[in-house]
Amino acid sequence: MKKVLAMVLCLALSVSTLVGCGSTKEETKEATATTQTAENNGESAQTETSESSPAANLDMSKSVKIGVLVSDSTTAESLAFQSYYKEYIANNYNVELMYSDELADAAAEKSAIDTFITNNCKAVISFSSFDRMAQLKQCADANVYYAVATGTLTTEEYESVKTNEYYIGAIGPSLDVEYQTGYDMAKYYLDQGKTNFAIFGGAVPYYTEMHIYRAAGMLTAMVEAGGEGANYQGATDKEGIIAKIFETATVETGAIGTINLVGYVGGYDMDDAWFAKCAQMAQTEGLEVILAVGNGSDFFGTSVQGTDVKIASVDAYASAYGEAMEAGMLDYLSGKFSASIGPIFAATYSATLGAPIRTEEGNALALDQGYWIATSYDQFSEYYAIDSSTEAPAYTKAMLDTLLGADYATFSDFVSKYSFDEIKAMQ
Repeated sequence: MKKVLAMVLCLALSVSTLVGCGSTKEETKEATATTQTAENNGESAQTETSESSPAANLDMSKSVKIGVLVSDSTTAESLAFQSYYKEYIANNYNVELMYSDELADAAAEKSAIDTFITNNCKAVISFSSFDRMAQLKQCADANVYYAVATGTLTTEEYESVKTNEYYIGAIGPSLDVEYQTGYDMAKYYLDQGKTNFAIFGGAVPYYTEMHIYRAAGMLTAMVEAGGEGANYQGATDKEGIIAKIFETATVETGAIGTINLVGYVGGYDMDDAWFAKCAQMAQTEGLEVILAVGNGSDFFGTSVQGTDVKIASVDAYASAYGEAMEAGMLDYLSGKFSASIGPIFAATYSATLGAPIRTEEGNALALDQGYWIATSYDQFSEYYAIDSSTEAPAYTKAMLDTLLGADYATFSDFVSKYSFDEIKAMQ
């Protein structure tokens, strides 16, 4: 159980701008790769496109090799992403996806990219973040395109590389989106009249920005609902609360006006004492809601089952979370959908076909994309039915074809409409 749960930390840190848990490993795996060829029941990839699509003007007759860097290959999110690329994208486009082994550090990333270059990959899509700037330089030096999947660069990083012709860009939740995700989660329960909360801070103690921003969003919502004079450690706005969390690398409990923060657990120690602390917090007298910056049901679900305590989590759409909702161990899920990585594939593939998608100023992409929010088992089931489909996923080939060779306005407008209802309306 501990071995499985420990992967949560690696996921949380691998998608942040920190080295995180990967840097503690002494051994580096060789970046051997496996190839997912474009096959569909033994037949060649379906490359037919609508004559009205911009893709109709592109030559897709030759197969294109694309390397995929991964630092995790076992969590629900990573498995969902792999399924979408391997079972849908590779079966519908004339591409050969070459996956790295699970990467442990920046040295392993470099080795994997060397393997991609040797195997004539024309682009690399990265799910690994130990050293993105080194990844990009290595690819650009070899005239290989590079893209960040489901993540973002810092403002400083983007400014330094935005004009690099081989940097395609990044699509994923920005820190502002992460902040809003936490804010919306807390407000959902505050609007119901809940007043007694606990927070699971995940990787806050490791200064992981996405978790800090989610926690700050939760606390800001509490300050706004707490009445006159409400504050968090003297801070009353987004910037001030973020600064307070960065100062201490924790979340302090106590009254926030009329709202009570009665418990907090951070980190991923995964030892007996840590699990005991989780159970104790979940059973705090008067507790109504546990807000988790990451997965909460695995750590607290058993403790709250059969009680009125609600758990809200940020994670991905996986069958286990549906089961947790049905069993009353999860009440609210803000989750990534597997096809969210479709547009970055389209931008990458388009670049390899000679039609890179750039901003009006000629810069690389830097686009926000958020989460689907489910607040009931029925809603989760509706979302999961599409998210897990390898026949008709959220972003189908017909939809992605409209992005190949598209102008920036068309591409950015498409990506901005990422809610479940907006995507359904486009299908």
